[in-house]
Amino acid sequence: MFKKIRIITHSGTFHSDEAFAIATLKMFLKQKYKDRFFKPRFEILRTRNLELIKEGDYVVDIGGEYNPEKLIFDHHQIEGAGERENGIPYASFGLVWKKFGENICDSREIANEIDEKMVQSVDALDSGINLYDLKIPNVPPYLFFDLGATYNFLAVHNGNKPMQSFLKMIDLAEEVLLREIERAVIQEKQKEKVLEVYNKMEDKRLIVFDEDYDDYVIDKTLGRFSEPLFVVKPNNNENEEWKLKTIRKGGGSFDSKKDLPLEWAGKRDEELQKITGVSDAVFCHNKRFIAVVRSKEGALSLARLALQEL
Repeated sequence: MFKKIRIITHSGTFHSDEAFAIATLKMFLKQKYKDRFFKPRFEILRTRNLELIKEGDYVVDIGGEYNPEKLIFDHHQIEGAGERENGIPYASFGLVWKKFGENICDSREIANEIDEKMVQSVDALDSGINLYDLKIPNVPPYLFFDLGATYNFLAVHNGNKPMQSFLKMIDLAEEVLLREIERAVIQEKQKEKVLEVYNKMEDKRLIVFDEDYDDYVIDKTLGRFSEPLFVVKPNNNENEEWKLKTIRKGGGSFDSKKDLPLEWAGKRDEELQKITGVSDAVFCHNKRFIAVVRSKEGALSLARLALQEL
């Protein structure tokens, strides 16, 4: 048994915000009906016909109003559909996520993480807000916005099949969202462990983990404290190596709070072992944010040397 659910969006060129908005709706509805006798069957209609729009169960990125009670999620009206505290306006992805994100994630905190990591950038670009300045001319970051442009281009180039391309993009958006939520759930648990270890360390300049927690979690969690500079943790590969890593400054920066010693940069094996006196040192990245060692003891020895240069 199936329950037919009609989702309406606009025709013409499609964008990443309505693709992700519809993917969000599909995820919510699949979850809502997962224990029911009938399952949702989605009819996605792209149109600008006002009469057809009125027949939609959910209306996304068209409709002339934002009315979550009526399940209409448009942001193109003159007054818009509101904005976040940081000034980023809500586009259709953000409006749908604001209503259903917490239900999908079963957590307000994780829903906020996804909004900050993914949703806001999609909304910003759809609203004409530039999020970055190019440091290298003609080398921009590749964004979901660019992916949407590629899907639109190929829809025309490959025989003018916009609906087929749009459905593929929705499937991709759903897959990405599912993966990011799964990762965020794991990361949320890791944050607690990272803080627990941090609070137990006597010398908080060096935080030592016996598990390979995600580098993003470590940097975001420890980066807000002034003391932590370096981390020692398992490298989580088949060679059972350990690594010494720096802690990023945060805010999406690749800059470390403190780099590893300059003379280690790009050195490996015997050359690095000779410089450091650590017999099982493997290599140090030439950007000096990570060094790999074959043992925990070796990683701790490298960490102590790095701390001596402060």
